[in-house]
Amino acid sequence: MDSAGMLPDDQHQLLNRIAALHHRSLPTYLTYAKPWVPTGKEDEALVIDDIAADHHDLVERVLHELEKDDRPVHLGDFPMDYTDLNDLSLSFILNEIKIYERNLLATLEELVQWADKDGPVYRLTNIAIGMTVGHLQNLEEMGNQSPSIHS
Repeated sequence: MDSAGMLPDDQHQLLNRIAALHHRSLPTYLTYAKPWVPTGKEDEALVIDDIAADHHDLVERVLHELEKDDRPVHLGDFPMDYTDLNDLSLSFILNEIKIYERNLLATLEELVQWADKDGPVYRLTNIAIGMTVGHLQNLEEMGNQSPSIHS
């Protein structure tokens, strides 16, 4: 941070991007457009809510940091592509979440390289990376090897 206590513009933008990635994530979208859950698959559906809750918590932490700067924060809209998933099976959606989380991890690993090592952006990005790794491990353990559109 500079002498005024504000994040440099590049760090503010990085943090804003991390907030937007999590605020408008696929798991967060699915808390608004809940997939159909077949009987016996309720535990699998709960993992979506757990991931979305983690995303929400991270966004709150990031926003707390961003609001210190008294600058605009832009979180964007959900991608329209998400609506294509509205009528698909839970197993297919869980596979899509796995893909989303893998892509999120790659993006976060790229962004952390631009973060000031002694600043809040670096710390929060590393928290996000650890969280995403945990989500991927949980999704892998669920064993969604054969997603189908109608199961």
